[in-house]
Amino acid sequence: MLVVFRGLPGTGKSFLARKLLQRRPGFLVLSRDRLRATVVPRPTFGPEEKGLVDDMIVLMAGFLLARDRDVVIDGMALSSAKRLQEFAQAARAHGAPFRIVECVCAEKTALSRIGSDRGAHPAGDRGGKLYFEVKARFEPSAEPVLRVDTDGETEANVRAILAYLDAGQP
Repeated sequence: MLVVFRGLPGTGKSFLARKLLQRRPGFLVLSRDRLRATVVPRPTFGPEEKGLVDDMIVLMAGFLLARDRDVVIDGMALSSAKRLQEFAQAARAHGAPFRIVECVCAEKTALSRIGSDRGAHPAGDRGGKLYFEVKARFEPSAEPVLRVDTDGETEANVRAILAYLDAGQP
């Protein structure tokens, strides 16, 4: 299974991905932030660098799916419908179920979260400016998604995600 967490910065994608892993420890997490820190010695957070790392994550997801591993994609807003389709194609190529969890919350909440983890988050470009840039280019998914409001209760969101993964319908 390939599970993609998508949403604007500060909407709780990584937080919910970690909660999911507590319940499903067999999933492997591919994180743009961790991969970039590993393969790019002095990240610039520019579009070419992000594209390279994103391409690597798509390839790695396919590699792991071919080996019957369950994969979670984290650390990417996945604002592009084209990039989402690349993940969907990778899952289909390996006969793996594909699920998208779209995290949403109030703008005020996201900006507060971004401000509170400033300097501690591995994405050096994370901030209000990035939030509004991603929001301006965020495209709807052509694939079905489960939208979870992370202003809501965490445990209810985790239960909804688990039910979605098991049933396959949002």
